[in-house]
Amino acid sequence: MLRSSRQLVIDIYYDDSVFAQHVCDALKQLDIARRIRCIPVAEWSAQAQLVRPSLLVVETVESFLLQRLRCPEQLLIVPNELSSKLLMQWEGDSLAWQQCSGTRVIQRIKSVADAFNNSRQLQAVRESLLWHNQRVDREHALVEHIFKNALSRNYLEYPHIRTLLTPAAKFNGDLCLVAPGSTGSLYVLMADFTGHGLAPATGALPLSQAFFAMVDNSVSVAEMVKEFNYRLNQLLPNEMFCACFIMELSANGQRVTYWNGGMPPAIVLGADGEIKQRLKAQHMALGVLDSDAFEAHTTTIQTHSDDRIAMYTDGVIEMLSQNREFLGLEALERYLMRYSGLDEFDLLVKKLAQFRGAQPLQDDLSLAILQCCPTGLGPQEEQDELEVLPFSFTSHLEAEDLKHLDVVATILGVLGRLPPIHHHRTTIYLLLAEVFNNALEHGLLGLDSRIKADPEGFAYYYQLRAERLAQLQSGSITIRVEYARAHHRLRFNVRNSGAAWEWPEFDETADGYSSYGRGIDLLRQLATDIEWHDGGREISFTYYAIPRSKH
Repeated sequence: MLRSSRQLVIDIYYDDSVFAQHVCDALKQLDIARRIRCIPVAEWSAQAQLVRPSLLVVETVESFLLQRLRCPEQLLIVPNELSSKLLMQWEGDSLAWQQCSGTRVIQRIKSVADAFNNSRQLQAVRESLLWHNQRVDREHALVEHIFKNALSRNYLEYPHIRTLLTPAAKFNGDLCLVAPGSTGSLYVLMADFTGHGLAPATGALPLSQAFFAMVDNSVSVAEMVKEFNYRLNQLLPNEMFCACFIMELSANGQRVTYWNGGMPPAIVLGADGEIKQRLKAQHMALGVLDSDAFEAHTTTIQTHSDDRIAMYTDGVIEMLSQNREFLGLEALERYLMRYSGLDEFDLLVKKLAQFRGAQPLQDDLSLAILQCCPTGLGPQEEQDELEVLPFSFTSHLEAEDLKHLDVVATILGVLGRLPPIHHHRTTIYLLLAEVFNNALEHGLLGLDSRIKADPEGFAYYYQLRAERLAQLQSGSITIRVEYARAHHRLRFNVRNSGAAWEWPEFDETADGYSSYGRGIDLLRQLATDIEWHDGGREISFTYYAIPRSKH
């Protein structure tokens, strides 16, 4: 909100004429500011970035009017009214001194001062919003890169599956994971988190990491969903859950073991395109029940090499047409029966697109069709990793270091060169940046993230951050990193010398989204053994940089 108040200081640039001296003396007698600074006009520049409202008091004006003003909120005071030609040349306001009373002069000067102050406030808001938008874009790019890395093993190029994955927002709340087991079987997971966008998409990180890790060990579907439910039950807010369909296709393609929690029924189609079975949900979605109440039992069915299984999220059957009519399950089944072959998948997608037309998506849309033929998958080969010695280092940063160094990027530049850690660089950056920024902004600079909850709070928060960092004279942050080679374990400790800071609870808003606190929630999801000490001044956490496998 732009605020108007009595002007503190006004600058008056004057020439050496008797008229200018008379005006300056008269203005000093008027109540136009708490302080008036009279400056020779030789020090004035049309291209200067002025910091206070300014008046130009001159007897001869032609030379000034030929210059284009960088700051047009200036008042030109002259003896008599300017001609029409000169008025068109001057970009600021003008006042004929001989034709105005004292009251009129005060009003005109106040108007110019208010215009100047409003312009500067708007400029500061624009710069703050631009800085914030750039930061949000960088953070989104960072999170997008993390998602890409987390899903880098996703085997969507498997020749016997076709997928359609269309998010309603920038980040997808749906998840489709495909991975070969070590015994030649194939695992497929289709999941749908509550809502769409960044908030539900964050649930994809722990779920995908757990999925690929357990596939490597050929863990059963029942054991998988137990672990998935435990993790999501601990991580997700109360109003968020994850509907999930997960299946394992045996290496010979003749057996499917599946678990369906809260998803629409997967459809088994025969060679003739007729529906053979509907694999309906028999369980609650993931993250709703605690481990004691959760049911993990699976169902196994026999399949043939010409059978196909269609999996989809409710975004498909709830898709709206141009007439705002739902597609519905019956219509989807008709499309699937007509275009059931993998070679007809593009036609199926085209029909769905024709149904929707230009109607925007209301929910993420995901569809996959798998042919139940022998997988042709062999055992996975482990990727060789160069040995790295155990190490530890400590970096102690004083106020001047914090002002001028990109601390997190510098530390990652060192860690990222190590082969076992290289593929985890982006995730480590996110974790370290979160705890470092908390130490700096809350510990040393005394900022409160709740400021961001206000519609105008973002601009104000980051404006305060820049101002307080520039004024920081004392305080320090110490970062310690330890690497245990045997367990691929990185242990981080970040301590600041500032004020105590309280760990915020996850803000369970109606849409699962908060303007602050998301980084802490990601820290909970991606790191382990998180410990806070000394009133929040010190935090420690562990990250396991497990070497990747390749198939």
